[in-house]
Amino acid sequence: MWPRRTVLSKELSSVTPIPPAGSEGEPQEAHLWEYIYVVLRRRRLVLAIFLGVAALATLRALLTRPVYEASAQILIERDTPNVLTFKEVAQVDAARDDYYQTQYKLLQSRALARRVIESMNLLQDAEYGGPRSPEEIEAVKAAAPGASQLMEGAIDAFLRRLRVLPVRNSRLVTVTYESYRPDMAAAAANRLSQLYIQQTLEFRYQTSSEAAQWLGQQIEEQKTKVEEADRALQKVKEQEGIVNIEERRTLLDQKLKELGTALTTLRTERLEKEALYRQMRGASNPEELPEVMRNPLVQSVRIELASLERAQAQLLERYMDQHPEVVKVRNQIQETRKKIAAESQRVIRAAENDYKAAAAQEASVSSALEAAKEEALDLSRRSVQYDNAKREADAGKEVLNSLLSRHKQTDVAQELKNSNIRIVDGASVPRGPVRPQKTRDIAMGLALGLFLGIGLAFFLDYLDNTIKTPEDVRKQLGAPLLAVIPEIGSPTDVVIKSGAETPLADGYRLLRTSLTYSWPDSSSRILLVTSTSPGEGKTVTSVNLALILASMGGKVLLIDCDLRRPQSHTLLRGKKSPGLSDLLVGKARPSEAIQRPSGTTLSLLAAGTRAPSPADLMTLQTMRDFLEGLRGFYDWIVLDTPPVGPVAEALILGPLTDGVVVVVGAEMVPRNGVRHTLERVKETGARLLGVVLNRAQVEKHSYYYGRYYGHYYGRYYGSPPAQTAPARGKVANIREKRNAR
Repeated sequence: MWPRRTVLSKELSSVTPIPPAGSEGEPQEAHLWEYIYVVLRRRRLVLAIFLGVAALATLRALLTRPVYEASAQILIERDTPNVLTFKEVAQVDAARDDYYQTQYKLLQSRALARRVIESMNLLQDAEYGGPRSPEEIEAVKAAAPGASQLMEGAIDAFLRRLRVLPVRNSRLVTVTYESYRPDMAAAAANRLSQLYIQQTLEFRYQTSSEAAQWLGQQIEEQKTKVEEADRALQKVKEQEGIVNIEERRTLLDQKLKELGTALTTLRTERLEKEALYRQMRGASNPEELPEVMRNPLVQSVRIELASLERAQAQLLERYMDQHPEVVKVRNQIQETRKKIAAESQRVIRAAENDYKAAAAQEASVSSALEAAKEEALDLSRRSVQYDNAKREADAGKEVLNSLLSRHKQTDVAQELKNSNIRIVDGASVPRGPVRPQKTRDIAMGLALGLFLGIGLAFFLDYLDNTIKTPEDVRKQLGAPLLAVIPEIGSPTDVVIKSGAETPLADGYRLLRTSLTYSWPDSSSRILLVTSTSPGEGKTVTSVNLALILASMGGKVLLIDCDLRRPQSHTLLRGKKSPGLSDLLVGKARPSEAIQRPSGTTLSLLAAGTRAPSPADLMTLQTMRDFLEGLRGFYDWIVLDTPPVGPVAEALILGPLTDGVVVVVGAEMVPRNGVRHTLERVKETGARLLGVVLNRAQVEKHSYYYGRYYGHYYGRYYGSPPAQTAPARGKVANIREKRNAR
């Protein structure tokens, strides 16, 4: 049935499937190439932005006027030397951070900047708009209207060039000044540091003078207050008859303390003796009390009692109970027990006497303590006015002494010229400008241009959600890639010629090979070719696929099922009617409708007369029977159907075929739309063979396709790939072939 079957078998045996990018064996290379491809796809944009930013950076570096910078370093101590406590007189804030922040602001104050401008005569300098006439300078000094604005502008310009930077974790401050002249930069930084120290000394002297004057006034006022307080104290002594109140108060306090301690001790003893007495008085057997048991007399009598009881026991062993000897000993035992009872009562009475004596002593000391308290209260009432007058007099004397001490210290401080601020390192004339740093600025411009260009390329690539490369088909669609058909320059060359050796023909040969792999047997096969939307090239793909299949010697029938926009007959220069629609409604026979375009070996069934409802026409049982009847006459039947997106013909015919090929136009349709098309095809129960990436921008993506096609051509034709860099791509190989021709 297929005369060139052996030729195709040999061709297939020499072809090994191409591993897609990112497959096993080269994961790192594929991952890196993915990012490289993004940049290379938009290399013109990246290059334009890179060159533009680099040019701007270079011009800026070359045209910017050099600026010089000089720095002086000064040391600011928190306190003055420890000769005196001047900080209290000057009333400097105790917060350390506030103090240093204040100094930094003083270094950048407008008053200090004005002094520097006047001392260096900067109004005559060219950087400040000079030179100026003597009249203008005099007007500024006199603060004439309009001239003050001139000075204010100069101060603003000076402060813009000045930087004050504290050195971290130290008391050092770096004063930096910028100028277009290196000598001016050093002179201004040094002059500012000197005038800052001078200003600090002036502030200190002014503060000391004001403090000394204020202290003198306070001392005179305080002396008067002290004299009045002493007179008031003496008057209170005379009125209350108090001669030596402090000594009396001390003795009385000592007496109260001693009586209180004694009362506490006596109360404790009384409580202990009272508790002992009550315990002994309430005992049921007083002879067994520990205090009684410890009594020497009781102990002696108990020994005697024990001896008598032993003697009685011995006599009872020999005599009767009424024996005189036994009666005698029994009487002695009774007398002895009476002695013990009498002694026990005596011990209890002694405990009672001790308790009463302790209570009497406690009452006596308590009475003495109350009397002492009354005496203390009386003394306290009499000494209230005395204490108030005494405190006021003592406080006044203390304040007066403090004022006198501070006044002396202030007098000494006025004579001292020491400063807590010193210049550690003076500013030296800089050897070179701080900006522009041409090499650095140009390098940063190059880096910025490259970064912006690449960033914009990735951003645009992120916004572009179309299918562009085979890698996108693999990752985004998850469908088999049957072939990649490159974009061609001329629309007149869309139909391949017999025996053509062009990239377009090679792409369709690869598609033919992929489809042949899908069926290991040699039975008749019906293919359906569709797309997501119009313009993706599904008709051109159907025509060229039919031509390339027919070139192998088999019987191929191309059926144009796109009854709304038929194009197959135009591409093959055939007749539009009679065609499929005429055949299905019975207006034509197969022999009349099927034609053979000139210059081809395939058969064509054009769309025919436009039908009012193409979808309804495709659902007829006639279409199913018609396709099944054609299997016995053709090896390949290719159906060119409308896109899946707008109409339903492809979904209706899909289950009637052996497989569906979806054509995806490169950079034309969003990936979500293509995924939806594939899902709809699968939902109908049709067999999805794979995807054809059509109109691939090989030249635009030459870095990707150079790697992809270089491997393909080398393996397909059995010759080693050209010894060129992958970046040349397929377009470079095509140009070489054209030049060779």
